[in-house]
Amino acid sequence: MKSIKLSSICAALLGAALVCSIVLAQSPSPGKGPKGGSHHDDDDDDHGGGGNPNPPPGVNRFGVAIPFPVLNIAQFLPGGAHEDPDVVILIQSIQTNFNQALGQLAVAPPGSSKFTQALGKALIYDQSLSVNKNLACATCHIPYSGFTGGSSFFNGTTSADPGSVPITNAGGRGPDYRISARKPQTYTYAPFSPALHYNATQQDFYGGNFWDMRAGGIRLGNPAAEQAQGPPTNPVEMGNLDLATYVYKLSLTSYASFFEAYWGRGSLSSITWPANIEALAATPGPPPANTPDPVFAQLSQADQNLVISAYDHAAQSMAAYEAGPEVSQFSSKFDFALANPTKSVLTKDELAGWNLFRGKATCNTCHSDGTENIKKGWITPADAANLAPLFTDFTSANIGTPQNFALPFLYENMPDQFGYVANPLGLSYVDLGVGGFLTNIGFANIIGQTPGPGIGTGRNPNPDWAAFAPRFFGKVQVPTLRNVDKRPRPDFVKAYAHNGYFKTLEAIVHFYNTRDTLNRGVHLPAGGEFEGFHYWPPPEVNLNVDQTIGHLGLSPHEEKQIVLFMKTLTDGFVAQPQ
Repeated sequence: MKSIKLSSICAALLGAALVCSIVLAQSPSPGKGPKGGSHHDDDDDDHGGGGNPNPPPGVNRFGVAIPFPVLNIAQFLPGGAHEDPDVVILIQSIQTNFNQALGQLAVAPPGSSKFTQALGKALIYDQSLSVNKNLACATCHIPYSGFTGGSSFFNGTTSADPGSVPITNAGGRGPDYRISARKPQTYTYAPFSPALHYNATQQDFYGGNFWDMRAGGIRLGNPAAEQAQGPPTNPVEMGNLDLATYVYKLSLTSYASFFEAYWGRGSLSSITWPANIEALAATPGPPPANTPDPVFAQLSQADQNLVISAYDHAAQSMAAYEAGPEVSQFSSKFDFALANPTKSVLTKDELAGWNLFRGKATCNTCHSDGTENIKKGWITPADAANLAPLFTDFTSANIGTPQNFALPFLYENMPDQFGYVANPLGLSYVDLGVGGFLTNIGFANIIGQTPGPGIGTGRNPNPDWAAFAPRFFGKVQVPTLRNVDKRPRPDFVKAYAHNGYFKTLEAIVHFYNTRDTLNRGVHLPAGGEFEGFHYWPPPEVNLNVDQTIGHLGLSPHEEKQIVLFMKTLTDGFVAQPQ
């Protein structure tokens, strides 16, 4: 199967010039240009004819990734030759929210939930906490796109967002910025995930954060907090050398006094740092294998304890913000319908989509809406048992998503100027998901992210769980569908699935419906003209593929109704006076 996949991207292997010429022909321009995302001008179905004749960069006519990577990433960043307007808007939004957080800290009652939420907000929107002071958590998790990627262009092409560290010796053979292999998950509603645990009766894992569930919440009792501890020392994201350099940068911030006011006087200011801490704080990770925590190791035991506590407390404040009303709002049209069951809130098609969602389409099996799946009957908002459904059951699944050969990460297989290789496997890399995490051969291990002293980032915390790994290879966490369509404008592209292969809601719903029936179920290599319309490529990991989907028998109109229902899950709904 791998040989078939590789044949489909031979053109990309011929050189970056071909790739860049394709992408540059479709330069990004927010607010103007072709349709993207899940926008329709009429009632025609995207899969019933020629598809979108003018798809956005990186996207084919039928809403899936074109298998050619964008390697010259720097040109689309601020100051680049083809600066992405969305990135400019993104940076402005980050700064605006950061300033708001400082204002909120100044007036929040000391010791209150509002105080720690404002503190978490400041941490999430602070670009100075990355190794090059150019990347915040919010760079990949911005409100206007449902706390996922904030650039339509990068969502459509690279799926992941560039990290903090440029690669100066790429020479067109690989990406010129370190970049991840996964589409950023949403922050919204993530804090409601339970601590990762194995249910022996159901023979399934529940809880955790990250696509591979590796932020289990075992140590802190909070998966969202442990997720927040991952990016600061992730070499392809914020890129800090170790957790001590992150805490050092935190100690220099304008809100460090607020941090100490909440988490304890001296928790930052009493740490004695090495004389060369400035140089170390500007050095990208990962650290050498024989010195996994180079700055932390130089500290006294007392200061080491303070660093670990500060790292934990920062993460807990970020999780508090994510659980708060600014992020997890429960303010969608669907929520309004549940709160007003006697009103006709949902349209006929939206209500029909909900009934398909929990019936014929079986979406509700994993994306739980608080009701049961049914084959007969009709549900209305008045019948719902759960008035705050999360649209995920916090388990994992392999829906058979194809490999996304547009990921620059697949070409990040040569030493950068620091000698770091993000992806030693190159094009042979496949995302093993939860199974990779359970066997400690998953994503965190591939990129060389060290676990940190007592932190355990990315490592299986329970050796007994490794025996279950064969049943979880290829499975990734079931994402919430809340805010799945939240976007700043109709033509803004969002990426879907763990690797961002799908670029429209229509495409992923069509995949759920027809994975096993297009081309009589025969998979063909990625990159064909009618990919997503006449055929689907094979699964990235052809193990543990969910067999309850792929042959649902939905009509094009029923697919559209499901999409319309999912759009009702966007927060910020304002009811019109009746």
